[in-house]
Amino acid sequence: MANQAEKSLSIVSQIDRLVQFLKEVRAEFGKVTWPGGTEVKGATAVVIVVCIFVACVIWLVDKIISFGVDIVF
Repeated sequence: MANQAEKSLSIVSQIDRLVQFLKEVRAEFGKVTWPGGTEVKGATAVVIVVCIFVACVIWLVDKIISFGVDIVF
């Protein structure tokens, strides 16, 4: 079994690795080109319109299938 000194060294090295990872994450976030407000609003509008369109298509297909099932049964 590992003694107490090895365990504490392991914990310290894990903390050091975590700190290094977080520093690298922060540096990478600085390199990201974030979208502007106008671009976000436009993309959001597109997503909403596409969701409504897909919902309407699914509703229409459901109605057609229901109509067909009602005719058969």
